[in-house]
Amino acid sequence: MREKFFENKNSIIVLVSACLVVLVAMGIRQTWGLFYQFFENDLGINRTQFGLTIGIQMLFWGITAPLFGMIADKYGSNRAAFVAFLLYIIGTYIV
Repeated sequence: MREKFFENKNSIIVLVSACLVVLVAMGIRQTWGLFYQFFENDLGINRTQFGLTIGIQMLFWGITAPLFGMIADKYGSNRAAFVAFLLYIIGTYIV
């Protein structure tokens, strides 16, 4: 007897959506180092300032992850992900 790996289409949609969220968030976060030379040359930012900026980003990411988990439990994951993306876009623009 052959069993289905995914029992319904909703589980596939959730899996693909979660993968896309991680892809976008981690892709942006992991590529900051590639642009360091441009930050240094064009903006005059040294390694210490750049490292501090990335460190503050990691700190806020760690602090807000449980908070957004609570928001997702209370209001739904769609709203929590939307608010998180908006804040992520604003934070990236500020940096």
